[in-house]
Amino acid sequence: MKRILLLAVLSFVFLAQAFASADPLNTYRWNRKNVFAQNGRVDGRPWFEWWYYKVVIPETGKSFYFVYGIVNPWDQKQTLKGTRAYVGMGDFDAKISSWENFPLNSFIAKYDETYIDVSGNVATDKNLKGDFTDSQGRKFSWNIGIDKRWAYNATGWATGTGITNIEWYPAQADARCTGTVSSEGKVYDFKDAPCYQDRNWGVEFPKWWAWIVSNKFEENPDTTLAIGGGFPKVAGAEIIQGVSIGLKHKGKEYTFRPNYLDQVTMEIKWGKWETQAISHDSRYRITVSAWAPKEKFLDLQFMTPTGIYYHDYETLTGNVKVKLFKNKGSVLFPKWELTDELNSEYAGIEYGSPEIYDLKKFFGENKVLFTTKK
Repeated sequence: MKRILLLAVLSFVFLAQAFASADPLNTYRWNRKNVFAQNGRVDGRPWFEWWYYKVVIPETGKSFYFVYGIVNPWDQKQTLKGTRAYVGMGDFDAKISSWENFPLNSFIAKYDETYIDVSGNVATDKNLKGDFTDSQGRKFSWNIGIDKRWAYNATGWATGTGITNIEWYPAQADARCTGTVSSEGKVYDFKDAPCYQDRNWGVEFPKWWAWIVSNKFEENPDTTLAIGGGFPKVAGAEIIQGVSIGLKHKGKEYTFRPNYLDQVTMEIKWGKWETQAISHDSRYRITVSAWAPKEKFLDLQFMTPTGIYYHDYETLTGNVKVKLFKNKGSVLFPKWELTDELNSEYAGIEYGSPEIYDLKKFFGENKVLFTTKK
């Protein structure tokens, strides 16, 4: 009897630890409230949800992305054009961005742990595997292990509330990956490469979005930057646009979130992204400049639940310069002292919208795509 009780206690402790270690924001979000309430209801709104992973191999400069997604999981009759399950990958050096679509019933995801299975292509917060042949007959496969280091909750209290029409969560803003990628017969092996995983979910794409991330900084191997945001709808209206900034540096987290009354401004021109922020208590200030030549960008195309294509111009090997300041003065009379200057040649940079741009033209014109500067 004592042995049975001991085993029961140990099992309970093991399950409790396993559940405590799970990141609830990195699990399946669709119809979540109804499932937990066991009310039998099904959310039939347009819906998208994806898990995005990226890997950069500094020794060779190669970079890849992988995505596992579901769109309109309730739409078994295919009433909306965007309805599908899918797996995609990108090889930036080879200028390849490809995917394969699957029927909805091939998709499995869990509410209590990070687990996605799309027709045998499986992703978790510790491993991702994939193998598909696209419509052009090109073959891709990957098997990658992940060591998580840091998550950044970009919108804090607002994350998971559904107050915005799209949500972004860098569940593994900093991680290290070891594994193998095969792209059109070329095989790439890597160990402890800087990698990343985030989440997007919601009912509608924003008017535009932007993203700057890096966890490979010169002379600062433990530093991570995560910036993301755009022009979403808040409670159904387009009233706030901007980005959230998270920096992990020398064991300290610096966060700048508009919904926490931090002052954040941004301007995007083709080829250069500029953002700066001051914390709501005026203790810290940050400036970020990110840039890359047009040759490094890929056009990643994402379809909305209703079938509209967005063009996401992205590179994973851009440049970023970060300056961090501390206020040595007061709130009313700040005196900013530069405390750190950080540089990376392995930054992810992107801008997404429904617009189709001629990269050569817009890079040459230095066109402003978005600005919050007055």
